[in-house]
Amino acid sequence: MNAIVYALPVPSGNQQPTANVIALPTRTKYGLQEALPFEWPAKPNTNYLSPRVTELKPTDFTVRPTGRNDLPAVSQWSMRLVQALIEVVNGVRPISQLLRWVTPEVMSALQSQIQRKGFPKFTVRSINVHETDDGVAEVSAVFGSTNRSFAMAMRLEGLDGKWRATSIIWGF
Repeated sequence: MNAIVYALPVPSGNQQPTANVIALPTRTKYGLQEALPFEWPAKPNTNYLSPRVTELKPTDFTVRPTGRNDLPAVSQWSMRLVQALIEVVNGVRPISQLLRWVTPEVMSALQSQIQRKGFPKFTVRSINVHETDDGVAEVSAVFGSTNRSFAMAMRLEGLDGKWRATSIIWGF
């Protein structure tokens, strides 16, 4: 269920604010509203910007790129994704759990590559992350069994407020 919340500014004039008037939080430089605190201090001389009113477009499902500042930490996120991919190869995790972390093209490629059976149990050995551009990161990982090592390269892009893998190359 979607709902639009409207916050109207306090009327200007010589009126003193009453106890039930709550001041709005400030905006960031990107135009997004900060997280709302549980209790707002009532400061009479603070000029807050009111939130923008935008129209909801339920038919607009296009993927929107997201900048670095609006995304979670890429190093932590990439470690979790690499571990999840290795768990899928090991057969511990179902591949359907990766749907929200990868693009549909990557998911179809993963399904065809991981259908092969008989892999030994792999462990992750190292992960390196390099941010090439705003909202774009490249991840290289080394994993393997006790006798062999393998490599994986992955491109992460910030899409719709989260990191998603847009390309994965395995070195089996």
